[in-house]
Amino acid sequence: MNEIYLDNAATTRVHPQVAQKMMDTLVNNYGNPSSLHRLGIRSEQAIKEVRGLIAKNLNCQTQEIYFTSGGTEGNNMIIQGVVENKKRERMRIITSAIEHPSVLDVFTFYQNHQIEVVVLGVDAQGHIDLTELQAAMNEDTILVSIMGVNNELGTIQDLKAIGKIVKAVNAKCVFHADFVQGFMKIPIDVQASMLDALTLSGHKIFGPKGVGAVYLKKGTDIKPLLRGGGQENNLRSGTENVPGIVGFGEAVRLRSDSFMDEFEAIRNVRNDFINELETKIDDIKINGDPNGSPYVLNVSFNRVRGEVLLHSLESKGIFVSTGSACSSHKKEKQYVLKAIGLAEEYKEGTIRISFSKDITNDDVKTAVAAIAQAVSSLRLLIKPNKNR
Repeated sequence: MNEIYLDNAATTRVHPQVAQKMMDTLVNNYGNPSSLHRLGIRSEQAIKEVRGLIAKNLNCQTQEIYFTSGGTEGNNMIIQGVVENKKRERMRIITSAIEHPSVLDVFTFYQNHQIEVVVLGVDAQGHIDLTELQAAMNEDTILVSIMGVNNELGTIQDLKAIGKIVKAVNAKCVFHADFVQGFMKIPIDVQASMLDALTLSGHKIFGPKGVGAVYLKKGTDIKPLLRGGGQENNLRSGTENVPGIVGFGEAVRLRSDSFMDEFEAIRNVRNDFINELETKIDDIKINGDPNGSPYVLNVSFNRVRGEVLLHSLESKGIFVSTGSACSSHKKEKQYVLKAIGLAEEYKEGTIRISFSKDITNDDVKTAVAAIAQAVSSLRLLIKPNKNR
């Protein structure tokens, strides 16, 4: 059975050259970067090269890149680091209703600890209202955290417009974006967007799991989550994951010259997928912004349960998801769909299809045919509601 992997927003398959580079590092470049001998210096240099490569793709300075274990740690590092560093009697922090759980859960924690939290609503496509943001900003606002590319809908927020509003009202406010789903898929310029902090992850771009990075603008003070050996300029103590960092760097290098061309190719794949779905299946709804990230397609089928559809497709070797992998075990799994006002009859039948460069036209036709067959079979099992 040929597998068709359509869950790339959850994780991507490690590129063979990334795996090879990591193996070489594990076997031959095993020195601790903090050691003063040549093996340690060689590991330190390897990290520095990756730091510079990431910085080049963000338009920032090399020393403004700090390595982490991934997106969750990066988001916590920035949000908690800002709040704990600036703790005072009156503080306001702002986010949106469709952020990743590693952002929203931290905001909820602080809301329960008497810090003023503002959660901005979104429209039917998942965009925040810039006038609502401007009205929420004041001199007590210490942090604004808005996701660049939504992991469930693919909606792209206008970070440049958001940055202008934030800094115009309060120049000292830290502007942070979770950019895990956007890095090396859509271009980003942290200076043009007036960003103070950005979160990245390796395993969304054919790199390894367990490694990520944050951009932190020089002069932005945060309190470290981890204390110890003082690695990463005292912001993230602990021996660096050299093989992971090298693998992350190789994944970035492999995409540096091609990701904009890939963007258009993926958009064509997504459009073909939507056209095939709408031709073969009735009573469906495409969620999010049609001009959002082409890597993510969120679609709802009336009179179908998404989880049952997922397992039906899995039995045919086709892999999708019902939303964020990081919220799949939570009670409130549909908070993003609720935030965009999706009708109740569609919520349960929602799946997320996320693409990569490996998906072919034949894959599209095979996957859509399987979805159509599964939806038709599942709908036969559900008695129609005569009152609807």
